[in-house]
Amino acid sequence: MNKTISLVAALMMVSGSVAAQTFDEAFNAQRGMNGKGHSFTFEGKSYTTDHPEEVAAAAPANAANAKQLLADAKAQYAKALEVDFGWTLTKGLLSSANKALDAGEFRKSMELSARAQYHSRMGVAQYHQSQQEWLMAVPN
Repeated sequence: MNKTISLVAALMMVSGSVAAQTFDEAFNAQRGMNGKGHSFTFEGKSYTTDHPEEVAAAAPANAANAKQLLADAKAQYAKALEVDFGWTLTKGLLSSANKALDAGEFRKSMELSARAQYHSRMGVAQYHQSQQEWLMAVPN
Protein backbone atom coordinates (compact mmCIF):
# COMPACT_ATOMS: atom_id res chain seq x y z
CA MET A 1 0.00 0.00 0.00
CA ASN A 2 2.75 2.47 0.96
CA LYS A 3 4.66 1.65 -2.23
CA THR A 4 1.55 2.42 -4.28
CA ILE A 5 1.06 5.78 -2.57
CA SER A 6 4.74 6.62 -3.07
CA LEU A 7 4.53 5.66 -6.71
CA VAL A 8 1.48 7.86 -7.27
CA ALA A 9 3.19 10.78 -5.53
CA ALA A 10 6.33 10.23 -7.58
CA LEU A 11 4.35 10.17 -10.80
CA MET A 12 2.70 13.46 -9.88
CA MET A 13 6.09 15.14 -9.50
CA VAL A 14 8.01 15.77 -12.70
CA SER A 15 11.28 17.67 -12.13
CA GLY A 16 9.80 19.94 -9.46
CA SER A 17 6.57 20.68 -11.27
CA VAL A 18 3.18 19.13 -10.79
CA ALA A 19 1.47 17.10 -13.49
CA ALA A 20 -2.16 17.85 -12.59
CA GLN A 21 -5.15 18.80 -14.67
CA THR A 22 -5.94 22.10 -12.96
CA PHE A 23 -4.13 24.67 -10.89
CA ASP A 24 -6.36 23.88 -7.91
CA GLU A 25 -5.40 20.22 -8.07
CA ALA A 26 -1.71 21.13 -8.30
CA PHE A 27 -1.98 23.63 -5.45
CA ASN A 28 -3.88 21.22 -3.20
CA ALA A 29 -1.42 18.39 -3.88
CA GLN A 30 1.57 20.60 -3.10
CA ARG A 31 -0.09 22.12 -0.02
CA GLY A 32 -0.97 18.66 1.24
CA MET A 33 2.54 17.32 0.75
CA ASN A 34 4.57 20.36 1.81
CA GLY A 35 2.35 22.69 3.85
CA LYS A 36 2.40 26.46 3.49
CA GLY A 37 5.41 28.44 2.34
CA HIS A 38 6.54 25.94 -0.30
CA SER A 39 7.27 26.91 -3.92
CA PHE A 40 6.16 24.84 -6.89
CA THR A 41 5.93 25.19 -10.65
CA PHE A 42 2.73 24.87 -12.63
CA GLU A 43 2.67 25.32 -16.41
CA GLY A 44 6.07 27.01 -16.34
CA LYS A 45 5.24 29.56 -13.63
CA SER A 46 6.29 29.60 -9.98
CA TYR A 47 3.73 29.70 -7.18
CA THR A 48 3.70 29.24 -3.42
CA THR A 49 1.44 27.04 -1.35
CA ASP A 50 0.24 30.02 0.68
CA HIS A 51 -3.43 30.91 0.66
CA PRO A 52 -4.12 34.58 -0.26
CA GLU A 53 -5.34 35.18 3.29
CA GLU A 54 -2.03 33.93 4.72
CA VAL A 55 -0.14 36.31 2.46
CA ALA A 56 -2.32 39.21 3.64
CA ALA A 57 -1.85 38.24 7.30
CA ALA A 58 1.93 38.30 6.85
CA ALA A 59 1.86 42.07 6.32
CA PRO A 60 3.28 44.25 9.09
CA ALA A 61 1.11 44.08 12.20
CA ASN A 62 -0.29 47.57 12.64
CA ALA A 63 -3.70 49.16 13.14
CA ALA A 64 -4.24 50.03 9.47
CA ASN A 65 -3.43 46.53 8.20
CA ALA A 66 -5.46 44.87 10.94
CA LYS A 67 -8.49 47.08 10.18
CA GLN A 68 -8.21 46.41 6.45
CA LEU A 69 -7.90 42.66 6.88
CA LEU A 70 -10.87 42.60 9.25
CA ALA A 71 -12.94 44.64 6.78
CA ASP A 72 -11.97 42.25 3.97
CA ALA A 73 -12.91 39.26 6.13
CA LYS A 74 -16.29 40.81 6.97
CA ALA A 75 -16.94 41.49 3.28
CA GLN A 76 -16.10 37.89 2.37
CA TYR A 77 -18.34 36.63 5.18
CA ALA A 78 -21.18 38.76 3.79
CA LYS A 79 -20.72 36.98 0.45
CA ALA A 80 -20.95 33.60 2.21
CA LEU A 81 -24.10 34.72 4.02
CA GLU A 82 -25.65 35.85 0.73
CA VAL A 83 -25.55 32.27 -0.53
CA ASP A 84 -26.53 30.90 2.89
CA PHE A 85 -23.17 29.18 3.45
CA GLY A 86 -21.78 31.34 6.26
CA TRP A 87 -20.26 29.04 8.85
CA THR A 88 -20.91 29.53 12.58
CA LEU A 89 -17.18 29.23 13.24
CA THR A 90 -16.51 32.25 11.04
CA LYS A 91 -18.78 34.52 13.05
CA GLY A 92 -16.80 33.68 16.19
CA LEU A 93 -13.47 34.30 14.44
CA LEU A 94 -14.66 37.73 13.31
CA SER A 95 -15.81 38.59 16.81
CA SER A 96 -12.46 37.51 18.28
CA ALA A 97 -10.56 39.42 15.59
CA ASN A 98 -12.54 42.55 16.38
CA LYS A 99 -11.82 42.19 20.13
CA ALA A 100 -8.12 41.70 19.43
CA LEU A 101 -8.09 44.80 17.23
CA ASP A 102 -9.79 46.85 19.96
CA ALA A 103 -7.19 45.59 22.46
CA GLY A 104 -4.33 46.64 20.16
CA GLU A 105 -3.32 43.03 19.47
CA PHE A 106 -2.84 43.63 15.76
CA ARG A 107 -1.01 40.40 14.85
CA LYS A 108 -3.65 38.29 16.61
CA SER A 109 -6.44 40.25 14.94
CA MET A 110 -4.84 39.80 11.52
CA GLU A 111 -4.39 36.06 11.96
CA LEU A 112 -8.00 35.61 13.12
CA SER A 113 -9.29 37.81 10.30
CA ALA A 114 -7.30 35.79 7.76
CA ARG A 115 -8.78 32.56 9.10
CA ALA A 116 -12.29 34.05 8.98
CA GLN A 117 -11.76 35.23 5.42
CA TYR A 118 -10.47 31.81 4.38
CA HIS A 119 -13.45 30.05 5.97
CA SER A 120 -15.83 32.44 4.23
CA ARG A 121 -14.13 31.85 0.89
CA MET A 122 -14.44 28.10 1.46
CA GLY A 123 -18.12 28.54 2.35
CA VAL A 124 -18.76 30.23 -0.99
CA ALA A 125 -16.79 27.48 -2.75
CA GLN A 126 -18.86 24.89 -0.90
CA TYR A 127 -22.03 26.59 -2.12
CA HIS A 128 -20.86 26.46 -5.74
CA GLN A 129 -19.84 22.82 -5.39
CA SER A 130 -23.22 21.92 -3.88
CA GLN A 131 -24.97 23.61 -6.79
CA GLN A 132 -22.95 21.59 -9.28
CA GLU A 133 -23.50 18.33 -7.39
CA TRP A 134 -27.22 19.01 -7.19
CA LEU A 135 -27.37 19.41 -10.95
CA MET A 136 -25.45 16.17 -11.47
CA ALA A 137 -27.84 14.33 -9.12
CA VAL A 138 -30.91 15.16 -11.22
CA PRO A 139 -31.63 12.41 -13.74
CA ASN A 140 -31.75 13.46 -17.40
